[in-house]
Amino acid sequence: MRDARFADRSSLPVSAACLVGNALRETLAALLACEVEVRVFAPVLPAAAAWHAIANDAFVYRLRGTCGDAALVLRACDALALAAAAFGEPSDAARPLSPIERIVLDRAVAAIAGAAAPVCGPLIGAPDAVAPESLAGFATYFEVQIERPIRARIGVALARDPDPPVGAALPAEALLDLELELRVALAGAPITAGALAGLELGAIVPMTETTTPAGRLILAGRVIARGECGVIGSRFAFAIGPSPEGSPGTPA
Repeated sequence: MRDARFADRSSLPVSAACLVGNALRETLAALLACEVEVRVFAPVLPAAAAWHAIANDAFVYRLRGTCGDAALVLRACDALALAAAAFGEPSDAARPLSPIERIVLDRAVAAIAGAAAPVCGPLIGAPDAVAPESLAGFATYFEVQIERPIRARIGVALARDPDPPVGAALPAEALLDLELELRVALAGAPITAGALAGLELGAIVPMTETTTPAGRLILAGRVIARGECGVIGSRFAFAIGPSPEGSPGTPA
């Protein structure tokens, strides 16, 4: 048995992350001229400490999309593996990127950046290399792991978590059989302050109006109609008064 607890979960659908992973796979296959296998991890909402670990010693490229900002994140070892793969070389040893490899990395990121369109919309402009600390304001994060021909991960960060999808609205016809409670309030009868102070349980307040007493039809605390109160046969009734257009009232 485990205790129930609340957990923060990203509202980004896993299917959207899979679309990004599939687009990355196809683009990388064209760049590397070989078959590529990828694995997509579910989106999460990292804590502040986790964002620090993600951004540590990473190459971050900010993407501006029509639906929001995103970022591609490559750790130093993953960036080296991607750049070295372009030359058909292994990247077993940990070392800094050479100037040429950094140019290759920038061009590779520019080529794969369009794969993020399913989560941020079509891109506006080219990716911008930014400081890793800029990830501090982001919300959602997931990773696409390249399984073959190299081992590397490409992180995708979103500046904001998408709003949960809104379900279909109920049609008006579905509410027609809904029962509502109506209340009728009579117009106030004049009473002196002394008589009011002397009221007790069971006291009768006379209705001194010589005409049919006016009233209001109330639904959920709101007045929806005005009219007259009376009796039809053996039942109390409320006659809705004329509308602004002057139509006659009807008993309710």
